Amino acid sequence: MEDNPRRFVNMDEEDLQLNLARVKDDALKEALNFGIGLHHAGLVESDRQLAEELFLNNKIQILVATSTLAWGVNLPAHLVIVKGTQFYDAKIEGYKDMDLTDVLQMLGRAGRPQFDNSGVARIFTQDSKKDFYKHFLHTGFPVESSLHTVLDNHLCAEISAETIITKQDALDYLTWTFFFRRLHKNPSYYGLEISAEEHNTIAAQQLANDFMIEMVNKSLDELATSKCVEIYPNGDVDPTPFGKIMSYYYLSHKTIRHLVKHAKPNASFVDVLSWMSRATEYDELPVRHNEDLINAELSKNLPFQGNTFGLPMWDPHVKAFLLLQAHMARIDLPITDYVGDQTSVLDQSIRIIQASIDVLTELGLLSSCLQMVKLLQCIKSARWPQDPPLSILPGTNVKYLKDTITLQKLSTLPRTQVEQLAKKLNVPNSQQDSFASAVSTIPNLDVRTEDVTALSLTVSLKRLNPVVQREARIYAPKYPKPQTEGWFVIVCDVAKDEILAVKRAGWSQGPGQSVNVGARPTAKTVIKLPEPNRDGNARKVDVLVLSDAYVGMEYEVLGVDIPALPTVDDDLDKSKKGR
Repeated sequence: MEDNPRRFVNMDEEDLQLNLARVKDDALKEALNFGIGLHHAGLVESDRQLAEELFLNNKIQILVATSTLAWGVNLPAHLVIVKGTQFYDAKIEGYKDMDLTDVLQMLGRAGRPQFDNSGVARIFTQDSKKDFYKHFLHTGFPVESSLHTVLDNHLCAEISAETIITKQDALDYLTWTFFFRRLHKNPSYYGLEISAEEHNTIAAQQLANDFMIEMVNKSLDELATSKCVEIYPNGDVDPTPFGKIMSYYYLSHKTIRHLVKHAKPNASFVDVLSWMSRATEYDELPVRHNEDLINAELSKNLPFQGNTFGLPMWDPHVKAFLLLQAHMARIDLPITDYVGDQTSVLDQSIRIIQASIDVLTELGLLSSCLQMVKLLQCIKSARWPQDPPLSILPGTNVKYLKDTITLQKLSTLPRTQVEQLAKKLNVPNSQQDSFASAVSTIPNLDVRTEDVTALSLTVSLKRLNPVVQREARIYAPKYPKPQTEGWFVIVCDVAKDEILAVKRAGWSQGPGQSVNVGARPTAKTVIKLPEPNRDGNARKVDVLVLSDAYVGMEYEVLGVDIPALPTVDDDLDKSKKGR
């Protein structure tokens, strides 16, 4: 038994109890009693900040943390112990070595400039790795490039920006990079075998050139397979619409490839959820030891089981699939680590879905595109598509919401009727003000079409009720980051399930200008229509305006008459040419 169990506590009992009262996590509360702090992604933000604050002010003397602390927070310590240099990687179903930069970053926290003249760092690792880490610490390793591992995505971005328009341009681009310098200095690191005798010879330079040509060709072929670029026999390279979408949203071309390959008409909600969960951006979602068992248990409480996904339970994409469902179902997560993981999944989700909407538009799949928009609404609202629209509001209970009004109708009600509705829906008295406040956030729109020509039309949006949140923020208490109101303006033919154009609209008043509280903003968006068939006859289109945040909030202008293309009198045209 420890003689003085509180020897790491540097504050009086009253101060300790005040700090313990602020803690939400039971494990952290127990540890702080003994002057030991905890810091990891599973803690809520307030607990992490408290642990940082106490350690920084010397009120506790030990902080047990994950490696990410070394990157995110400046918290030096007199003694740093790296307990183990491996972590569990679900992809290989085993442990792998930490990145050396992570180890170096952690060791760099040793020594407090304001208190110490020196710092102490200790690494606990296997006997077989001791010599390696001694060499690493005392001699060091050169900094190497990682460009070769993601060259295809970088090339697509440059091709989309038209910085690269030929294969030769791509090779020239490589010669301007750090990778090019390191390839000649340390070729074996990049998979190019050159003997010591051949270094700095003309033959070695030729081998390096051939290696780079092969890299460029392989990367461009990968992009072409993903339909992100088009390669011509003369060596010219052009971006496709898919390539521009990939570049705009900072996605991997493999994400686009998977979506283009699996997209289909009349996709279901689970289809589009599955497509986005398989995005390459979720490859690095951490799956820790035994989390496959936790995923299996979590899956039992969700509408779409993880075992229907077609991948093992330890796969990060299955975990993303389950965490997104848990968010929409608003259920408690099984362990605190999943809280940070879910936030990471949600952070990535918006741009993946936005890109997917653009891809489905390019493919002309209206119903599937509408399902993807619905998924975006559900993720921001943290609700399922079949949930009653009013279930997003505070104090509501799903069992009282059958046959209630739509959000569009709700947004038109005066305050007195909103209060009456809250009582009718059995909203607790303590939450009725919050209910009314949330209702006032819901937008009420007037949608009109104007300036209609054969090749374009203008859609005008006007918010009929005033903005009550700065920057026109939406009511989305479950989404981790603030979101502002946005709208998808879709021109389509609903009967034929064809989509002609999509444009996003918002209340932005211009660069550096935000929407003021109390304003009733307007927006106009001009939509270019694809050229009609050869006959150029008049046609009808439908205009749908969908919220990007509220499930089921949709405005329709059906049967908009698009005039025929102006015709030229052939006889008159010939007489002019004959003059």
